[in-house]
Amino acid sequence: MEREKQRQEENRRYILQAAEKVFVKKGYRLATVDDIADEAQFSKATLYRYFKSKSDIVFEIIYNTFEESYAGMKKIQMQPVKAEQKLKKIIGFIISVYHRKKNLSRVIFVEKAALKKLFKKGSGFQDPHPDFHPDLAPRLESKMIQISDIMSEIIQEGVQAGEFRDMDVRDASLVLGALLRGFYFRGPLREKQYTIRDATELLYTFFMYGIKRIEKA
Repeated sequence: MEREKQRQEENRRYILQAAEKVFVKKGYRLATVDDIADEAQFSKATLYRYFKSKSDIVFEIIYNTFEESYAGMKKIQMQPVKAEQKLKKIIGFIISVYHRKKNLSRVIFVEKAALKKLFKKGSGFQDPHPDFHPDLAPRLESKMIQISDIMSEIIQEGVQAGEFRDMDVRDASLVLGALLRGFYFRGPLREKQYTIRDATELLYTFFMYGIKRIEKA
């Protein structure tokens, strides 16, 4: 039973990896379940034993990315270093995740067909197909909250240690998250390219110090 469970998990991972390649190559709208099955070298019937629809597959890809991000950020949070150093490492880590997933992210968030499959007006996710799993949206929402909580806790740690000024740490976490997403998914404003290191330094500096000139006393 244990070996069978491992085999099934390996098959799921392999299908998701194949699906990423197909989505990047053909786009979400044009990609089909047949294309994904061919790339994974599984029959279509076998693929449907693991995933019920194309939107189910793309949701799992996104959820796994959030889960991977949470695990990496949690490791950084537990390191025995100052909150300021943790915050910088978190920024670098998130940028590296965005960088690895940049092609897939552009496909999903640029194509209206993908957005209609993924986003519900207001919040959460939706799928017009009857096979949609109603428990998927809360699952993703919960993981996003956990990720935001880590940033809030690190900022709170810095406030308590006197590294940061007193503030609403939840507001600060939301601003940092928006800064990271806005910088990386900046659409046509990509004439200048940044290495992960340069992007980390730039975002960290702007978040920590802003642009206001401090006059010397």
